[in-house]
Amino acid sequence: MTLNIKEIFQSLQGEGPAIGSPATFIRFSGCNLSCAYCDTDHQSGSEVAVSSLVQRVESGPKRVVITGGEPLLAGEELVPLVQAISRSGRSVDVETNGTIAPPAGMIEHIDHYVISPKLSNSGIAPGERRLADGLPPGPLKFALAGPDELDEAAEIVGRFPGRDIYIMPLGTDLQEMIKAMALLRPDVESRGWRLLPRLHILLGIR
Repeated sequence: MTLNIKEIFQSLQGEGPAIGSPATFIRFSGCNLSCAYCDTDHQSGSEVAVSSLVQRVESGPKRVVITGGEPLLAGEELVPLVQAISRSGRSVDVETNGTIAPPAGMIEHIDHYVISPKLSNSGIAPGERRLADGLPPGPLKFALAGPDELDEAAEIVGRFPGRDIYIMPLGTDLQEMIKAMALLRPDVESRGWRLLPRLHILLGIR
């Protein structure tokens, strides 16, 4: 079996609950959304055998991040990869926009199922970015330009009680990100959510 993969590489996790952790990233090609602020090249992938992917992660860090694009476009074909990585003794994180429900048999092998709902700042029509029914437990992670977008995030949070909430600043350079974090801090703090940097932007890494 093969999967359409854009790249596989090792770095530090820059976002979410495992921020700062060494990880192997498996980036899937393609996405069902086209966010206005997307800075990730997830096009023009190539077919890679599941066995080859598992071999690559076995020589790397104990954490594997499956990301994209939108990895859940792979559907049922994602299950053998996740199962094999988990059985190799690695922890598995899946990063998704939440518009596609995960296939059966996958969730029990996931350590962090991180959902990044898209807001109106993405430029995507509400119907296209609607969160799928039956999403499993996991944190919600939002990328915001400023505090005026927090109420929109809160509306989604209210539909998914009991989840950890991570707020990150949009921005493609250090100064822009620090400015956005300073603006976001008071309201994020008052809501009891977590404000995190995007560590890869801070360090200039992938």
